[in-house]
Parts: sequence; structure tokens; C-alpha cells
Amino acid sequence: MNHNKERQSIYANTPFCSGGFSYQNLEEGCWIIYSKMKYKTNVAFDLVYDDPKEKKIEDNGYYMLSLNHISKQVTIDEKICEKQLCFSNYNWTFFKPKERNCDLNFKGSDNKYITLYFNDEWLQRNLAQNTLFSEGGLANFIASDKPYIAWPLKGNEEVLKNFSHFDDVMNIYGEAAPIDFLQLKFSTINLIFDFFRLCKEQKVTESYITIDYEDKFIINQVENYLINNLFDKFPGIEVLSTKFKISETKLKSEFKQFFGKPIYKYFQEKQMLQAKELILENKFMIKEISYKFGYENTSKFSAAFKKYHNILPSDLQKQEFEIAG
Repeated sequence: MNHNKERQSIYANTPFCSGGFSYQNLEEGCWIIYSKMKYKTNVAFDLVYDDPKEKKIEDNGYYMLSLNHISKQVTIDEKICEKQLCFSNYNWTFFKPKERNCDLNFKGSDNKYITLYFNDEWLQRNLAQNTLFSEGGLANFIASDKPYIAWPLKGNEEVLKNFSHFDDVMNIYGEAAPIDFLQLKFSTINLIFDFFRLCKEQKVTESYITIDYEDKFIINQVENYLINNLFDKFPGIEVLSTKFKISETKLKSEFKQFFGKPIYKYFQEKQMLQAKELILENKFMIKEISYKFGYENTSKFSAAFKKYHNILPSDLQKQEFEIAG
């Protein structure tokens, strides 16, 4: 790994992944880290904490508030189409200090994380007295025995503009030069308040379900399996629960909590996104595409396609033909 102290960044290019992160110490007890990684194989991270007794340090740990963009790349079989698709998932996570946090990344993923690390002293001094903090239920969450919050986003929220915004504010692609520290603090505070408002408006702390460490791995594995088998019929909850050794009830509830929608709806929407790409490629008849996705006939496929894209596949194909012409 290469550490550039002047730019306050770390970069690595290994057989496992490429990318790195930029960091800034905003104040005593508060750091911001913006990481970007591309994965060449499946990689899992686990948090490792120093033993205060061995290190002779006083460290009660850091809260982690993170806005996440996880983009999974799927390669379509060359026999079908020379194409790579990226399916994005966005979410917020908020972990209490020293809670175990699995981070499972699959081959082809291109992930971004804007993460704030702050200790309890900083939280009490800067956040705990704010009205939105309590109105959003976060004071109750801090006092509870729940380890974390994970909340999916739809992908069209204004807050997601922060990824390109922090590229500029943290001078990610610029020359090694002093950044506008006041602007960085201002942008960070806005990011925190975006999370507070979300918690208040959507009653996040009352609605989310805590998924234990092992189950989070399983739910991620199920989602990755579905993404890489979009040209098959939906296998069914019973088959998935047996294959990944998780109860049907837990699979359905935890998948919806983690990805924001029921498992079959999630699978079908990813199919429809890939179907649109194939139609735009204009290499196959709609009838062929419908059969590739396991539909009994073109009518059922067209109905499902229109429900998601608000246009019939034949009309989309016609539009593209007219534009090309």
C-alpha cells in the first residue's frame, strides 16, 4: 500500500482490489474518510480492535456513520451479448463503537463510502444536543442495546450527489494542495443533517431490523447469487433458504430490510434493467429476450417490462430505431 502523507491518502493495487481512501481529521475526536475500491475477486473485511490492556491506551471506540454506494458489475455471457452491467445499491449505515461489522464485497464491485468516525465525547458535544438528533430517535438508539442502523435508499435521493460533491471538496482527483477545510466541515455537517432528517421523516429507528453478523453475510450472498443468475427463473424462497441455510421467514424479512424491497421484486427489477440493455443493443428479437428470462410468452414479459419501465419493449425498440435512423 502507498501512503501519501501530503495528500492524506492511501492507495493499493493488489490481486484482490484496487483503489484506496482519502482522510481528514476534522476535529479532535472526528475523522472523515472517503474510500473508493474496485474488487477483482470476492473480499470480506472484518473490524479488528486493539486490546487497550496490551496497547496501554484509553480508547472507547468510534461511531461510524456512512453513506454507501455499492455497484455490482455483472458480465453477460458472450453468447448472449458482449456487455457489462452495473447494478447499484445505496444505503446509510450507523454503527456503535466496537460493534462487529462485516463488509462483503464481490468480484466486479465498484464501491464508494463516505464515512465519519467520531467518539462519544465528540457526539455529546456536537450532536446530542441538537433537536433533530432526538426527534429522529437517535438519542433512543444510542441508549438502546441495538448495535447498528442499516437503511436502504432508492437511488434517486438528493443526498447521493454527495459522492461527486466530496470528490471536489476533498480534492480527490486534484493536485496535492491544501483543501478548503471550512468547506469540508460545512459539507460534512450537511451530510450528518441529511441522515438526521431521514431518521425523522422515515422513522428509521422505529422501522429497521437488526441483522446479526452471520446473517448479513448470507443475505449478501443471496443477493449476489440472484444478480448472477438473472437469466434463470426466480428459484423460489424455499430453494434459496435451503441453498444458503437460512429460514424462509428470516430470508424474506432480512432481505427486504437490507435491500428495501421483497426478494422477488428485487430480482424482477434487476431482470428488467438487464432486459432493457439487451433491447437497446438491438441484437435480439423481443420474443428471444423474453424466453431468455424464462417467461412463458412475450405478452407476460411485455407486461412486466411496462410495469417497471412505463413503456412496452416494442415501443422502446421502435424509439431507438427511429433515433438511430
